[in-house]
Amino acid sequence: MGIYRRKPDIIIRGGTVIDGTGKPGYFADVAVIGDKIDYIGDLSGVTAPLEIDAHHKYVTPGFIDPHTHSDRCIWGNPECQSAVRQGVTTEVVGNCGFSMRTKMDGVEYDSQGDGIDCVYNLPGPTYPKGSMAATLDKMEKMGASMNTAWLCGHNDLRVIAGLYTRDYTEEQFQVMADFLREAMEAGFIGFSTGLEFVPGSVSRPEEVERLAAIAAEYDANYSTHMRDEGTYLLEAINEFLNVIRKTGMRGMVSHLNVKYDNGIPNDYLFKGMQMLKDAREIEHLNVYADMLPTCFATGGAMAMMPPWLYAEGWDKAREIMATKEGRERIKADFCRYWRFLDAGQWDRLLYIKPPYLPECSEKPFAELVKESGKEPFDVFIDVMQAAPTLDDANKVSIQGTVFHEQTMIDSVVTDPIYMWQTDSSVTVEEGPLTKNLSNIQNYMSMTYFFVRYVRELGAISIEKAVEKATSMPAHHFKLEKRGMLAEDYYADINVFDLNELKINATFNDVCRYSSGMDYVIVNGTPVIAKGEHTGERAGRVLRHLPKK
Repeated sequence: MGIYRRKPDIIIRGGTVIDGTGKPGYFADVAVIGDKIDYIGDLSGVTAPLEIDAHHKYVTPGFIDPHTHSDRCIWGNPECQSAVRQGVTTEVVGNCGFSMRTKMDGVEYDSQGDGIDCVYNLPGPTYPKGSMAATLDKMEKMGASMNTAWLCGHNDLRVIAGLYTRDYTEEQFQVMADFLREAMEAGFIGFSTGLEFVPGSVSRPEEVERLAAIAAEYDANYSTHMRDEGTYLLEAINEFLNVIRKTGMRGMVSHLNVKYDNGIPNDYLFKGMQMLKDAREIEHLNVYADMLPTCFATGGAMAMMPPWLYAEGWDKAREIMATKEGRERIKADFCRYWRFLDAGQWDRLLYIKPPYLPECSEKPFAELVKESGKEPFDVFIDVMQAAPTLDDANKVSIQGTVFHEQTMIDSVVTDPIYMWQTDSSVTVEEGPLTKNLSNIQNYMSMTYFFVRYVRELGAISIEKAVEKATSMPAHHFKLEKRGMLAEDYYADINVFDLNELKINATFNDVCRYSSGMDYVIVNGTPVIAKGEHTGERAGRVLRHLPKK
């Protein structure tokens, strides 16, 4: 290229560049002008207003998290502290069929987004035309410290259409179709389903395929929390593949792993992985999977409950749960989702977290059982019975020990069909959000990938680890000019010493940010500088607007 003669805004000097392609790292300087990487090479003799010493440190693309739920809380936390402190510069939000959450208790929306009403701050249950598309406008007006790319959720389309039954009317389908098309026209990057959750759990595959076909017109992605992650895992994967076969979409199986000792053969995970590999290699379908890094995981408590329980409304469900006979009927139909609980392995349930009973959220489940003097099943049902509404019940999360580490290494960590994700929500160390989102995964999951599997175990190289967290999701979701360190790419950049990355959150002290990121740059602006948040909201809404 010759002698570099431009005047950069930022120079990152002397670091080991891990460019996101999986290729070996190399020593180089990086020049940033505006929001783009302008040059990678030798910048001796060149100066800039901000110069970052990256000697003995890695310089990588900003991490892209392909599966989060920050859409529900970013409105009250635009600084996205828990994520950007882990080097996450972009999140794909609106997963598991949910992309329309109401305000959390005690959490005020950031006022910089005022003046634009969207499905997140309107009361419902019906929403005016334009309120789905306005989500992205409101996000852009408010601003955030990371980039966001949005999926439109099937469960919420059903809620908007007033659809909670298996069968739908054409009028109800048209409502869903209109809001989905509105989202796609506005720049949502895809369509997501959560087929183990209410109300998508009762939908027919044909309904999902019809909606996916609409999203496919916009070159959208399809991400799914499948209908079953246990006994019918292979059938659920085939249902997912049928959507891709019929629409030609790019597809993602969300958090593909199989809980151990969960009532199904131990080889089901690898059979499911092989189904995806065969679909890629034989049918040439563009399908991947993603998974969080830890052997414990978070789920939704309502996924344990039989659908007949709430078929006549939540008030009726609470009446049923209040009787001995009702509980016996529930217990006889409790074998779903985390089936190991039905098998009596309650020691694997670490926490149950109902927002309406914060005292329960702060104590291990075993402690709740001991204090009550009741059987674990009855303590679980007591918590659910206390939910004032179905919406409140749907917000109850559970945390449990569900995976074997060696299985994680053999699949998630090293297998090429997997991307790395956190299943998290951006939160803070103090304030109202901690009551709603006191989940350790929010504070440490992306850091855990690098600390545990790269640094401690050496199960994967830093180059391949960075590739999984950067260029793989950028390419799959068509996030233009992101996910790699290359000239004319957007300057989403991390600078860090791998040995300095630290997880500070524990189960006893959950709300603590991870540390060790020296600089996190988003669109050319430092959001983390010398390990501290700058307050900048440099993120953008990454709209997917394919040419027609």
